[in-house]
Amino acid sequence: MSTDGTSDERTRLTRRQLLVGLAGSAVSVGTVGTVGYARREPTDRLEVRLWFSERAAGYDGIAGRVRDYLEGLLSYEYWNLELSIGGTVAVSTEDGARVTSGGEWPAALASGAIGIGGVDPVSDVNLLVTDGQMTTAPTGFALPHVASVGGARYLATLPPIAELGTVRDGETVHRIVPNERPTRTIQILLHELGHALGLEHDHGVAFRSEETVVATPMLSSYAWDPDYEQGRSRCGTVYPLTTGRDRALSLTFSACSRQKLESYSGGLTL
Repeated sequence: MSTDGTSDERTRLTRRQLLVGLAGSAVSVGTVGTVGYARREPTDRLEVRLWFSERAAGYDGIAGRVRDYLEGLLSYEYWNLELSIGGTVAVSTEDGARVTSGGEWPAALASGAIGIGGVDPVSDVNLLVTDGQMTTAPTGFALPHVASVGGARYLATLPPIAELGTVRDGETVHRIVPNERPTRTIQILLHELGHALGLEHDHGVAFRSEETVVATPMLSSYAWDPDYEQGRSRCGTVYPLTTGRDRALSLTFSACSRQKLESYSGGLTL
């Protein structure tokens, strides 16, 4: 499951599988066949495009704030980040998970890919932010190259990224934030974006900083979930005991996650 309660199996669904199963979609099976995936050499360019529901777009400064965070957190030496704002999207639900899991957002992207409607997708990550609730899981959802998350009202209250504190864990300098609603929301946004690029939960880590346990985006709140059965990351990092420790969040992808991202070689094709 993802940090907001969605399952890994769902995130592995292909875009075609989801769209073919849509009930009442305006996109036909024949149309879906024109949209597919491409494998390529590890890319030196990453295209990320942000959209906002009409209600989400009503919060002052939200587009600029989310863009600033992603520019600061996704700029790596192995690719040039091309981050753009796609605009405002009319949706039937503000639910940050259901708008994708129910097929509405993927269908809009598929339609846009063939020139129907006003949504123009990019190859790597197409992320929709809504004003959905962030208290009851799931609050976001991701498929390859497609993601959505709620919580616009909280994202709009985030401080400038330059004000975040940092903690070093080995060779990684983490951007550390308190475990509060606005900061959890931006971490969930990063979590779903990571799934859209092929990351799984065990690409994330948790580590101790004095008496605090800090969780990175892909592990996120699973660091404190007694039912989460993984004891270490897929790169071998053992997760620390959390009982009696304070909690904090890192907005920096772990070294294990970045190793996977460096080999990213997917994309949508028309």
